[in-house]
Amino acid sequence: MKTLANVKTVLEAFEAKYPHLQVKSAQQGSVAWLMLKMGVLSASNATKIVAKKDSETRLTYLAELVGQVCTGEMKDIDSAAIDWGRTYEDEARSTYEFAQGVMTIPVPFVFMDDTFRVGCSPDGIVSENKGHEIKCPYNTGNYIKFLAEEKIKSEYVWQAQFSMYVTEAELWDMSQYDPRMRKSPLHTVTIERDEKAQATLADAVPQFIADMDKMLEKIGIPFGDQWERLAVSGSEDEALGDVQLNQNFAPV
Repeated sequence: MKTLANVKTVLEAFEAKYPHLQVKSAQQGSVAWLMLKMGVLSASNATKIVAKKDSETRLTYLAELVGQVCTGEMKDIDSAAIDWGRTYEDEARSTYEFAQGVMTIPVPFVFMDDTFRVGCSPDGIVSENKGHEIKCPYNTGNYIKFLAEEKIKSEYVWQAQFSMYVTEAELWDMSQYDPRMRKSPLHTVTIERDEKAQATLADAVPQFIADMDKMLEKIGIPFGDQWERLAVSGSEDEALGDVQLNQNFAPV
């Protein structure tokens, strides 16, 4: 698995290339974090990346990422379910750490490499070969299915596999948390690295990037323009606003 030193090195390379974007200590969900993710293939969209090449699902995500590069804008999604998850994520993490007897290490974002094309946002690094993902279902029925039947949505399984693809981890804990439950409010399932899924990603990701670059070439805008334009627009100071920067990264 990539070490925290590896993660930090790539984020520093990003900051060196785009010095107006200081992101090592950006909080997940912050404006700085959203800027960091613009145009980048991410774990939460893994099912769209591995979808059939001519599918509307894949094309829509492809166009969405190209649009982010072209405009320098990335719209966060607001909904009751997302607000619920954000509200209880820290509580879920603390409950997981107590139950497992571990302390997870937060990271803002993990790039696969210094091309900055592929990445993931783990909810924590658990050990030298395990990451962690937290879900706080808005609908208790979905939590019950996970708790009682250990039914995991396909998109969550692919998210975990993509995260292991990026980080080179062997294991990924998938936790769900529902504070409304009087008993068993937290349940965790460990997902193992699946070499078949990893092979699918190893084929699908480069092809997706190639198709994205073809689309960008037709438009006449190179990848990276989404970050370069912030240096000349002056919008980065306003956008980064009260995001705390240049703090020490988590120790290795």
